[in-house]
Amino acid sequence: MIKFLVSRPIAVFMATLAFILLGITATRFIPTSLMPDIDIPKITVQLSYPNNTARELETNIVRLLRNRLLQINNLKDIKTETRDGFATLKLVFEYGTKTDFAFIEVNEKIDASLNYLPRDLERPKVIKASTTDIPILNLTIALKEEYSIERFLELSEFTETILKKRVEQLPNIALADMSGHISPEIIITPYSQKIRSLGIDNTEIINAIRRNNIEYGNLIVQNGIYQYNFKFSNPLRTKKDIENIYLNIHQKLFKLKDLAQVSLQPTLERGLVYSNGKRAIVLAIIKKADAKLNELKEELETLTTSLETTYPELTFSTNQDQTQLLNLSIKNLKSSLWIGSTLAILIMFLFLKDIKAPFVIALSIPISLIISMLFFFIFGLSINVISLSGLILGVGMMIDNSIIVIDNISQKLTQGFSVVNACVKGTTEIITPLITSVLTTCSVFLPLLFLSGITGALFYEQALAITISLCTSLLVSIIFIPVLYRQLKNKKLQLKKWTLFKLKLPDTENWYAKSYSFFFSRKWLVYSISILSTIAAVMLFFKMEYSQLPEINQNETIIKIDWNDNITVNESQHRIDMVLKNISNIDQVFSEVGEQQYLLQHDDTKSFSEAVVYIKSTSNSKLKFIQSEIAQKIETQYPKSNLNFETPKNIFQYIFGTNDTQLNVEVYSKSFLESPKEEKLEEINELLATVSYTEIPIKKVASIKIIPENVLLYNVNQDDIIKELKTVFREQFIDRLKTSQKFIAIKLDYSISDIEKSISQIFIKNKNNAFIPLKNLIQIQPTKQYKTITAGINGEHIAYQVNSAKGLDSGIDNVQNILKNNNDFNFRLSGSLFELKELTHELTIVIVVAILLLYFIMAAQFESLWQPLIILLEIPIDIGGALLLLWLFGGTINIMSAIGMVIMCGVIINDSILKIHTINMLRKQGLNMEEAVKKGGELRLKSILMTSLTTILALTPFLFLNSLGANLQKPLALTVIGGMIIGTFISLYFIPLMYSFLSKKSFT
Repeated sequence: MIKFLVSRPIAVFMATLAFILLGITATRFIPTSLMPDIDIPKITVQLSYPNNTARELETNIVRLLRNRLLQINNLKDIKTETRDGFATLKLVFEYGTKTDFAFIEVNEKIDASLNYLPRDLERPKVIKASTTDIPILNLTIALKEEYSIERFLELSEFTETILKKRVEQLPNIALADMSGHISPEIIITPYSQKIRSLGIDNTEIINAIRRNNIEYGNLIVQNGIYQYNFKFSNPLRTKKDIENIYLNIHQKLFKLKDLAQVSLQPTLERGLVYSNGKRAIVLAIIKKADAKLNELKEELETLTTSLETTYPELTFSTNQDQTQLLNLSIKNLKSSLWIGSTLAILIMFLFLKDIKAPFVIALSIPISLIISMLFFFIFGLSINVISLSGLILGVGMMIDNSIIVIDNISQKLTQGFSVVNACVKGTTEIITPLITSVLTTCSVFLPLLFLSGITGALFYEQALAITISLCTSLLVSIIFIPVLYRQLKNKKLQLKKWTLFKLKLPDTENWYAKSYSFFFSRKWLVYSISILSTIAAVMLFFKMEYSQLPEINQNETIIKIDWNDNITVNESQHRIDMVLKNISNIDQVFSEVGEQQYLLQHDDTKSFSEAVVYIKSTSNSKLKFIQSEIAQKIETQYPKSNLNFETPKNIFQYIFGTNDTQLNVEVYSKSFLESPKEEKLEEINELLATVSYTEIPIKKVASIKIIPENVLLYNVNQDDIIKELKTVFREQFIDRLKTSQKFIAIKLDYSISDIEKSISQIFIKNKNNAFIPLKNLIQIQPTKQYKTITAGINGEHIAYQVNSAKGLDSGIDNVQNILKNNNDFNFRLSGSLFELKELTHELTIVIVVAILLLYFIMAAQFESLWQPLIILLEIPIDIGGALLLLWLFGGTINIMSAIGMVIMCGVIINDSILKIHTINMLRKQGLNMEEAVKKGGELRLKSILMTSLTTILALTPFLFLNSLGANLQKPLALTVIGGMIIGTFISLYFIPLMYSFLSKKSFT
């Protein structure tokens, strides 16, 4: 077949150009996203019921919903968290569950429960988790002028009605999720003394507003042959209309504004957003599933530039750009492609003294990538972090395949073959080992598809990307390269003598012959290095730390603060401002205080005393200084507060979650459905005194108790007391004002900030028309309650997060010994530790299957049962070198270092497969075993050295750069360089030694 193709160059070139054209066209239609569009088997139910305590919510609503939702098919776990006025139910399904159907079933269960829930409860929101629902960035809008309530109310309405819709009109944006805005409400503040002097109470004002705010609808009237529609207009449309309402009191007419102040104010603020010290509104940008991120960002930047010109009084800024990780992956792919290709060209030029051969490799690699894009489109893959990591891995293999083919053809030319025969014979000889190399690399990833959960789904996309890139590279290497090489060789293009002189290298064959003799006479040295490297691999595998992603020297951080104090959101923001005051080198600040108004909530709902602050600095060193200053200030000024510094969330944390602790102790009450009472907390803490754990958050609350004997004594209606208390707390709802655009709530409020003073000044009209002081009818008592009520499949519990210094296994043993015989409490252990153990068990099976597949493929290639063992023995030796260099540079075992080890093993195994194939071929040609081993080493010497040097030199710059992309790439570079250094030595000397040893044992 190769001979036929070499003789048909125009047909090959035209076919290649056709595939290149299709590949370029396909890139225009391939979507770009942060992650593959996979089903995340999680559904969240959120419900809001203001002015209800966490205990009331849990007992009357959440428990009922939880018991209903437990009946859903394929439900793996359910966790609920209930706070004052808000609750979240998190449902986790078995992976493979169709989340669309599960979403419908959850909604059906909720609808069936509505008849048993309070009538004034808003329908709970059901949110289906999806990778496309993750915000790619935050767009903040703020006023340039000083903050005022009136102007910010205007900005909120303008953002909701104009700006939000302008952003959502962009073709690549699915939703602009808004938070930080405020809504207006009409506040009626009675003139208490004047009302009492007239002998009336607030009921007269409330009834007057309701009488005048009625919609009577339309009437159809017939007049002869004509028909008319009559509409009764509502007289109340504005604040001024309410002020001009007339009341008849003792046969005298009063306007409402004479009896009360009418004002337009923002609703009670449960959350704030600040950007760079200014009150702001944030739009969390969520893209469409098939959108291209680069186009989306360009469109958004164009729109914001246009808006800044049209509305100069507004400022627009972005933060927490999630596309950075994707951009880094694309940059890493580009750098791997350009640096690898350039070095491969230079090294091949130095070794082969031929300017035409490097030109072949310069064309073959981009052609392979472009054709890979065509198959990406055919198989429905997107450009994302996972598929790009597969392409980055594939680029190394592409370079390796091209070097091997060109080197083998060059060897045939030096042996005296014609150009055509050299291209045919040189390519035909290595087709089988190249196919084996591709299959061995793919076999490493194939078993990973059997991992359960989202991990297996992500590896599917990566495995498919690697398979596409490797198969494309293989086809280009055996079809396009020999044809192009032959055409270039026919052209007259020679290097000048002075160039050859300057580029003259030492005699590599002679050098290898001497070193080969040296190590063959000192076999113990080779075996010692191999054994030590294997021992290092085992020791470091258990000793080194594990992490999801490498530690990146970022210039941004997330601060999570809980003041542990009953403060308002405005006071919380004031404290943040005071802490950040006079701290230099802060480039950007973005804070979310209290509850947020996002439609798609990806984080737990915060209380009024909690805040999340995003800080960006100019460099990592300055950021560390900022963090230390903030920690010192908060510890000094607010010692009761809790403070945590975290890196900004990336896409993996959104998908896998970051809140799951390694070990939780769930404590249940044996006597009650509720979690153990707050009074029992000290007793449980004493039981767990020998275990290190995080404390259960408790908050202080004020409990208002109506004194029943005084109510009877003063002849007061208890409903009037409740109404007055609601008025004091600005919760006395009157009606809704229907404006031209929206409904605005009308509420009654005394506008007295001091509650104790307010209660002392309020009087209630009893049944005898006497005014009774409110303070004589109620009693305020301080009490404590859980800040959050947690529950799961087994009901309510309190969850302790265990942090055992002696190890988590010892923590489990301690907890079991403490609570197993307790008469008051049951307990259950949970956490990510058990999921990690299950994943470790699955990975063990996957590794065994992958090794067996490697063995089967190589045994079929070599027609031998013992020769594959030589290559399998090489893997732990190479990993030892990779982990050793990673450990010396202070790295951790993470996703990038794992990819690096796979790349390194793939390249080294490919070289070893080719070397053993060459030795076997030479033995079939009549050479004895010793001569075949030595000759095979010499023939494969240049390809091994060129591959190793290209890979090592291409990755070396990442060890000394300090950019974000370099930090992400550094673990990959360290593992590949470390493995390639020891792997090159093993390929050159260990493989021949083991081949000779096992061959003499006659295992064939």
